[in-house]
Amino acid sequence: MREQRAVRRLSDRLLGPPSVDGRGAFGRAAGRVYWRLRLPPLVTTSAQLCSVYPFVADPGLGVDGPLIGQEVYSRAGFVFGIHELYRAGVLSAPNMVVTGEIGSAKSSLLKTIAFRGVPFGVRFYIVDVKGEYDTLATAAGIRPVRVGPGSGVVMNPLAGIRRLPGQGEAEWLQLQRARRLLLLEGLLEIQLGGLLGEAERSLVEYALDAVTRADDGTSPDRMDVPTLSRVLAAMGDPPRWAHRLAGVHYDVDQFTADSRRVRLALERLITGALGGIFDAPAASTLTIDFDQPGAILDLRAVRASDQMTAMAMTCAQSWLETELTRPDAPTRVCLYDEFALVSRHLGLMRRMREQLKLARALGTANILAFHRFSDLAASGAADSEQVRIARGLIEDTGVRVSYRQAPGSLDAAREFLGTTDVETNLLLHLRRGVGLWKVGLRSYVVKHQLSAIERQMVDTDSRMRQTPRAATASPGEPDEAEAVR
Repeated sequence: MREQRAVRRLSDRLLGPPSVDGRGAFGRAAGRVYWRLRLPPLVTTSAQLCSVYPFVADPGLGVDGPLIGQEVYSRAGFVFGIHELYRAGVLSAPNMVVTGEIGSAKSSLLKTIAFRGVPFGVRFYIVDVKGEYDTLATAAGIRPVRVGPGSGVVMNPLAGIRRLPGQGEAEWLQLQRARRLLLLEGLLEIQLGGLLGEAERSLVEYALDAVTRADDGTSPDRMDVPTLSRVLAAMGDPPRWAHRLAGVHYDVDQFTADSRRVRLALERLITGALGGIFDAPAASTLTIDFDQPGAILDLRAVRASDQMTAMAMTCAQSWLETELTRPDAPTRVCLYDEFALVSRHLGLMRRMREQLKLARALGTANILAFHRFSDLAASGAADSEQVRIARGLIEDTGVRVSYRQAPGSLDAAREFLGTTDVETNLLLHLRRGVGLWKVGLRSYVVKHQLSAIERQMVDTDSRMRQTPRAATASPGEPDEAEAVR
């Protein structure tokens, strides 16, 4: 035993760490001091102590999820999962808004949120109106669905949503009907360039009820699925709905004349630039494979104008929402890019408001993306219903992210985001890829970080960085020297 203790002491002295006392370690270059370091105590207020104490780091949001980047002030990693935040009670609604001027890396955040959520079991669904998500589709291993003339893809935006668990039959039927009416009214108001009249609105309602047989006591399981063509045919067949005018003492011929404009608008919608794309029979020719990481509907072929784009977006999103009510649909995030196009049209804004209310029941996180808050403020008069709905949609989002804003957009950003004076001024000076995150009642300044794969995926400036090549003569033209000879 004595020998073992001697060997242990010798081993500790030769191989172990150097012995240390109150003045430091022993040995050469050990930095041993002969006087203990005595510093005066720091006396300050509790408001200042949180910033001068060096060993405190923000704990973050406290939920699992993909890493977004680094919180600028604490240098801590910023982890974000919107579904997990809702389950933890941090958010009251699983909806999000992302805004930022062109070149602030807003689209980079959208793509990486979709891409990084896949390993966590969160699928993504995007309606792409500009063809910007091809690289994301390639990285995720999916093929975008091209929607346009000659593509062979036909959808029915009036297809019904499935009944949610625990939802009563009357509530489900009312929701189904309201959703279809809002869609039809919104599309027709865009086509007409103004609000529908009372007779026109009534005709849309009468024709839809006639097609679905909701006004003759038909049981829900026997109701027909409407299409745009069938609604148009019902509009031109007064005997199918004339009985509903008796209660309001409205002459059928006069009613038909007063509502002629809406029939022509629907006919142009069906046979015009969008003809044949959103007029599928009861069963659409396209379904979503939920075994894939997500789905991208590519609408670049029908981007003829802002109005056409808004209508195509709305029809495609309506069909997409129908697919996402299937019982086997996974947890998902839906990206509504170019939301400012939709905000210009009151009917579509009403429909979007109803859709966001269903987010919790459907297990869907909705992300609304646009460039400037001033776009929403300019969608109507200061106290118009459009601006009130837009403000309400922003207020109903649990997460608000703003990248750099132009000086002219700061007042609108303060109005819609509810930022403080310091936060509003910060929006003017944010660098590319750095955004102000308002998550519930907390605020963060986060620097978005990209991996090597994602850097290629989000690169939208590659064509601008290419060096122009020297002009070359056409193969069939002689060069200048030959022409002289």
